[in-house]
Amino acid sequence: MIATRHFYGVRAALWAPALLLTFAWQARAVHFTLASAGPPTWTYTLTYDPLDNYNVITSPTTITLSGLTGVTAAGVPTSTDFPPALNASELMWTATVSNGGTTVTWTNTGPGTGNFPTPQHVFGFTVTAPGAPNGTASFVTNGIALNTPPTSRDISGTVAGPSPNTTAGVPVMSPAAFLLTMIGLAGVGAWESRRRWQSWFGRHV
Repeated sequence: MIATRHFYGVRAALWAPALLLTFAWQARAVHFTLASAGPPTWTYTLTYDPLDNYNVITSPTTITLSGLTGVTAAGVPTSTDFPPALNASELMWTATVSNGGTTVTWTNTGPGTGNFPTPQHVFGFTVTAPGAPNGTASFVTNGIALNTPPTSRDISGTVAGPSPNTTAGVPVMSPAAFLLTMIGLAGVGAWESRRRWQSWFGRHV
């Protein structure tokens, strides 16, 4: 009975990487990342992972950056790496500064990304806040989803920006880093199960 239990324990540990690969695939979503820091202007890039789209479940789609200070202006993106025929529609963002310069919201009413099988980028979202410190702001998306079946891919997190919060945020592990970490832990689990098997039965498996 003990031998059988540990045999299946080893098999489960060896299957873990495959299961984690599936979870990592499901976890992919858009990314909103800092391209360059101010002051006075912070610039951001939006990355769509494969098959990410917008205005599917909720329209319009928004990206909201909050916890800011002293924001006087916000700019819309200026370029993409989408095909030329789609470039104009992927730049259909408007920017609004609210709450006394503490919040910026970008809004998109465009027709969608086209469900590309490769990552696509939108460059040049900007926030201007002369004299503000480089701190940690919060962001959230609303409206990012898969088409089939309609599945939300919205995200939230932290990113550098003009913010009074100068304490570094807890880094968010990317799906790839998470996968590698979990594979390593699964390998340790498999090794430990094998070691116990050997110690109990005095032979190699």
